[in-house]
Amino acid sequence: MVGGTNAKENDNSAGAFAISVVRNPNYNPNGPAQYMRARAKYGSSVPEGISKLVSNKGASKQIGATDAFSVNNDREYLSHVGFGTPLQNFSVDMDTGSADVWLFTSETNLVDMPTHPYWNISQSSTAQRLNDSSWVITYGESIEALGTAWTDVVNVGGVTVPNAVVESATFASESLLEDAQLTGIFGLAFALPSHVRPQRPTVLSTLLPLLDQPLFSVDLCWHADGRYLFGSIDTAVYAAEDQLHYVPLSDDARFWEFMFTGYHVAGQGYWYLSHWKVIADTGTTFMLLSPDVVNQYYSQVPGAVFTTVDEQGDGYWSYPCNLRLNSNVTSNELPDFSIGFDNDWFATIPGRFLNYSVLPPEAEPESERHSAEPSSCMGALQIVPAGSEFGILGDVFLKAVYAVFDVGNKRVGFARKTL
Repeated sequence: MVGGTNAKENDNSAGAFAISVVRNPNYNPNGPAQYMRARAKYGSSVPEGISKLVSNKGASKQIGATDAFSVNNDREYLSHVGFGTPLQNFSVDMDTGSADVWLFTSETNLVDMPTHPYWNISQSSTAQRLNDSSWVITYGESIEALGTAWTDVVNVGGVTVPNAVVESATFASESLLEDAQLTGIFGLAFALPSHVRPQRPTVLSTLLPLLDQPLFSVDLCWHADGRYLFGSIDTAVYAAEDQLHYVPLSDDARFWEFMFTGYHVAGQGYWYLSHWKVIADTGTTFMLLSPDVVNQYYSQVPGAVFTTVDEQGDGYWSYPCNLRLNSNVTSNELPDFSIGFDNDWFATIPGRFLNYSVLPPEAEPESERHSAEPSSCMGALQIVPAGSEFGILGDVFLKAVYAVFDVGNKRVGFARKTL
């Protein structure tokens, strides 16, 4: 039962709709780029020793609307959403780790990118400028995007949201503009305010009253298509494997923030206790956890190495691309990793999900740099930046579970599913 005593499951009425998540089969994962973007997104600086490894733009992953597809380095799964009257349909990045809905528009300087898609504000008869409003989004110390604010119609999966606050980017960073098919970001954070000032309602808060239940569920898949379901829960996804297990959000949560209580590495006969806050973020690919957790995990990976990149001891874990996990088998898969919660339930992330990408040549040991085959790989489990208040459970975790983001009951729900 979800959303209280009147919860309805599998009801795809006018107040519940599904959005396909179609994975790009040609993506080229970039571990350093993913790690760099995840750190910067939550305000942490990126050491030069990590940023120099990013030879081309990577990113994270997101979900969304109508038909979605991943772009470039699996930076995100993009989803089609309509804006304005008549509707202009664009590919946006659905992100539970942010609250803003912003687009490249006719106000964005796209002189050097004449084919880049954008929202033509003047062609919408319902667009209204919020003359006293503006917004700025920063990643770390850098401005990611800024601009003006408007109200207009937004159509998500066939459901019309009137008078939604849509942010128009008059400036966007080069890394965002390089995504040729990305038109903007669609934030789905729990209670995080948008960056519009003075403060305005988020699009999610405007959408929720239109749904049968104030929740949405996410079924991301590894190397396969998935789905978002707004206003309902699809029990068929997990019924053969499990039931939903709920975890309450933190009392002061703005993100989808909750507690994890322990972890286990495949091959070990015991669990480790570890209490720490984490957030579920569809806009980030990696899992970033505390040093004790991550260091313990890689201690079970033969040949794993932590590379320090600054005087503060910051860095990243890598490992041989051809692992020998025992004396008889050579594999390119990391050990499975399980994470537990205070409802006595745990999720297991297969090692193949965590085996993310090869490292660029400059990160290879000197003796291996001229080898025909890459020797070092980077996993999607890395250390959260020092001083962070929470860890991040990104898409490598969410692909291993069926997830319910329940706004009305201030909780998240997880269930095991067939992988």
